Amino acid sequence: MKSLYKQVEKHLCKTLSTPPEGNALKRIHSLSGFITGMIRKGNSSLEALGSGVPKNIAFRSKTVAAERFVKNKWTDYDSHFLPFLVPFLKSFLAFSISKLGVRFVIDGTQVGKDNAALMISFVWQKRGVPICWFVKKGSKGHFKVADHIAVLEHFAAIIKPLLSEELAVTILGDGEFDSIEIQQFCLNQSWNYALRTACNTVLYENGDRFYPENIAVEEGENHVFIADIEFTKAKFQYVQLVVQHDTKHKDPIFLISNLECGQDIMDYYDERYSIECLFRDVKTTSFNLHLTRLKEPEHVSNLIIIAALAFILLLTLGIQYNSLEWRKKVQRVRNGRKVLAFFTFAFLLLAFLLDNDVPWEFSFHFPKNEDDFFKGYT
Repeated sequence: MKSLYKQVEKHLCKTLSTPPEGNALKRIHSLSGFITGMIRKGNSSLEALGSGVPKNIAFRSKTVAAERFVKNKWTDYDSHFLPFLVPFLKSFLAFSISKLGVRFVIDGTQVGKDNAALMISFVWQKRGVPICWFVKKGSKGHFKVADHIAVLEHFAAIIKPLLSEELAVTILGDGEFDSIEIQQFCLNQSWNYALRTACNTVLYENGDRFYPENIAVEEGENHVFIADIEFTKAKFQYVQLVVQHDTKHKDPIFLISNLECGQDIMDYYDERYSIECLFRDVKTTSFNLHLTRLKEPEHVSNLIIIAALAFILLLTLGIQYNSLEWRKKVQRVRNGRKVLAFFTFAFLLLAFLLDNDVPWEFSFHFPKNEDDFFKGYT
């Protein structure tokens, strides 16, 4: 446990632009301990978080320290996550950006019994990487349009300084996010979007009213593309509609976008499911974030800070050591068999490194080009 703590603390300290001192250093000590506890225990309970604190104090005192951290009004995203996220993104985006641009997904998930998190994630290798979030009481389907816009504004403030103006940015979301407000927000940012809409959404083409469910896909085709429709009774203009019905979906799905190619819209929307992988990774696969007993949204949001940092650290470890040599240490590798996802591989690899006293460290230095990184490895 202590060796993991030392590596987490070392990495967090060197990630900051200036060496932390005083209260800033104390926050690093605490955060490192809670990340360590969450990873090693595979749990997000206060007891698990506190177990990572290396001090020789009573177990209850460690639990109390974790409780104070997540419930402290001074614990927040800007102080405890953003300073580490930005250096990570600067390197990670340079490593992972493709000629097609970047895609981000907005979606909600239940966290604990009484709260839901609205999150935006970066799409990479069919997985989601957490960027920012908003937590409120209730279930994941009860976010308002104002909540959607607020988290998108927060996201834009973080990501726009890191991307060139020429880079294509696409926002993906399911039917909860097809509002005119979100579409207009994306257009104002010069972003693309691909969003699902309902089968009974009111649409107009050349003044004629119709519903997506009335559009049939011809036999042998997988979609119908209709350009320049007007969206809802408000007649929001210049929206493209795709009615997709293929072997991936039992029933047709209906997509709206400002992109001009139906196949691109479908391909991009398929990447929306990457955020479901992220939610599974931080919940059932690893940290059991959904089982937290914390009640207040602010406290749950602070808990997500710890989980998101733990996720990013494990992701970077998986990328660092992604080779056949290291894969064979933790899994059976056979030709034609799908390898473990990066996060699962990293989780198992970390246990192997710690159990066998193998020297290692976290790093935000990625290969310059993702294609070069995967060359020669399947």
